[in-house]
Amino acid sequence: MIPEWAFTNLGRTKYFNLTDNLFQGPLSSNISKLSNLKHLRLQNNGFRGQIPESIGSLSGLEILELYNNSFAGNIPSSLGQLRDLELLDLRMNALNSTIPPELGLCTNLSHLALAANQLSGNLPLFLSNLTKWSILAKSRLFRKSAFRIYSSNIVEAQNLRVMSLFSNNISGIIPPDVGNMTSLVTLDLSTNQLEGELPQTIAHLSSLESINLLTNKFSGSIPRDFGKYGILKNASFSNNSFAGELPAELCSGLALEQLTVNDNNFTGSLPTCLRNCSGLTRVRLDGNQFTGNITNAFGVHPKLVFISLSGRIPTALSGMISLQSFDFSFNELTGPIPAGGRFQNASAEAFVGNSVSLSLLAISICIVAVLISCRKREPHDEEIKGVKKYEF
Repeated sequence: MIPEWAFTNLGRTKYFNLTDNLFQGPLSSNISKLSNLKHLRLQNNGFRGQIPESIGSLSGLEILELYNNSFAGNIPSSLGQLRDLELLDLRMNALNSTIPPELGLCTNLSHLALAANQLSGNLPLFLSNLTKWSILAKSRLFRKSAFRIYSSNIVEAQNLRVMSLFSNNISGIIPPDVGNMTSLVTLDLSTNQLEGELPQTIAHLSSLESINLLTNKFSGSIPRDFGKYGILKNASFSNNSFAGELPAELCSGLALEQLTVNDNNFTGSLPTCLRNCSGLTRVRLDGNQFTGNITNAFGVHPKLVFISLSGRIPTALSGMISLQSFDFSFNELTGPIPAGGRFQNASAEAFVGNSVSLSLLAISICIVAVLISCRKREPHDEEIKGVKKYEF
């Protein structure tokens, strides 16, 4: 525990940092005696019990970081008194309340991190008041209690840059007003229970660089103008019930690095702009009903290190210099295997479970340096968890 004398003798302290220690026990309500505090950082310790309501009397507090402890119970409603608060990080605790609406009074709040708790309830209406927010991060928020996205809760945060809500039980639809969030760079709603069609307005997110909607219950087609107004780098729509063709504008910014659309009901040909996305490193197209000439649509991508597809194997893959090894087994691949290049000494084992012609293969052992697996399988671990670099 923090000794009580510290609260009495350090009353003029502005910056209190006990990060990465072994402090345990409850946090004393006498924390309020540090009345001049601007920054309070107690993360990565073993504090437990409730966060004291008295912390709300630290009227000048700008940064409060209590993450990776064992705090339980409620988020204090008194935090709403901290009108200068800019950063609140309570993730990785055992908090099990709802989010208090009083937080809406913290009008300078720009970073809210409540991930990896046991919070429940709906997203509170106060979110619509916090137009200065730059980061909304609640990954794994409400893991055990379902909640819904409502238009009035989120869409007024027009300066929001990162929204990460992956690995929850969020249900309902994405509201049409999401198109007003024109500063949004990263949208991660993966591994939830969201459903319905994507609103046409999602195509208006002109700053969007990364979108992750995998493992939900979405249906319908992706809006035809999606990707037209921004510079999309990463897009994942895997493990839904999307149908129709991929939008022709999906990669019009030619910045696409990762595209995963596996396990949907997509049809038609691939966007021709894929040919010119020279930075592509990861592609999953399997588990759909694409038609047409994949070779012509796909082109050559020298940086590609992971590919998963069904249909005919594009001959262009033989010229991919970064493709160190591959495994195309147990798909629905047909036709001849490209000759030369990376396929010249390929092992027959890499094509087991398909209908490809093996006559060109030299039966040999392929030492796998980087496994480029295209098996029909469950999503990759990182896809299930979401892209963790946006976890707050």
